Amino acid sequence: MPIGFRTEGRIQYGLRGRASGADAAGLMLIHVTPVGAAREILRAGQITVRRCKVFNRDLAYFFVLRPAYKLKDSREKRELIDFFPFVFVVDPSLLGSPFHVYPFDTGGAVAGAFDAGHSPWLPLEDYALEETLQGAADHMAWAFDSRADYFDGRLKPGLIGTLPDWDSHGRTYLDIARLAAEGSNRADLRASSIEVAYEAHVPLNPHVKFAVLPRQFLEDPRGRNTAMINALSWAGIEWETYDWRPNRPPEDFHVEVNAVVRSWLAGRGLL
Repeated sequence: MPIGFRTEGRIQYGLRGRASGADAAGLMLIHVTPVGAAREILRAGQITVRRCKVFNRDLAYFFVLRPAYKLKDSREKRELIDFFPFVFVVDPSLLGSPFHVYPFDTGGAVAGAFDAGHSPWLPLEDYALEETLQGAADHMAWAFDSRADYFDGRLKPGLIGTLPDWDSHGRTYLDIARLAAEGSNRADLRASSIEVAYEAHVPLNPHVKFAVLPRQFLEDPRGRNTAMINALSWAGIEWETYDWRPNRPPEDFHVEVNAVVRSWLAGRGLL
């Protein structure tokens, strides 16, 4: 049974407040979208809110530090470049307060992606973190030894042994988060990626600092994509590329995309 919402009653135990005082500086946000959608974002000059079926309101979604993604039909082979991942790295320091912060992808949770780890008696809102980037940093400090460990999906060794048996929230979170670990069956990084949602559009300039995209989206022997090159430059966005190949599933590029983002973050002391 997928994680659903509480219909009555109040939260007794949750994930908030398990750590405090962590360093929240430099917690960059990651927005992953198909190239086709990224083209429209670059034309509009902003990451726009879209109707969220889970919370029934207009939201813009991000993950903290990590380019986890599960694009539509991402396991199916595609020929057209529009279906492949494009990453925007956002500095949230000038944004307002988030609408919500969760320790995993809420869409995936409601769709049943994490059923192997959750309890049907714990509703989605019980897992909500404090609606601040400080709340995200504190959760990361509780569950992971470092930002680099968080990026790689490595939970603190032995953490579950510190939790009492009655702490179903903490224990089920750890069970869900383990689904992101390498070696699990079809590891899904969304299971431990901290989700942050905003109710307002996010202009590319000055918020987006870096992008990762297919090289062939900008460069081709038959002509350069000058409109998109100019849009990136106008917004002040640095970028690096991965080598896209057609007739591949979009999820095949996880490793390449993650490596580029990880290198960029590490090079700036953000991991």
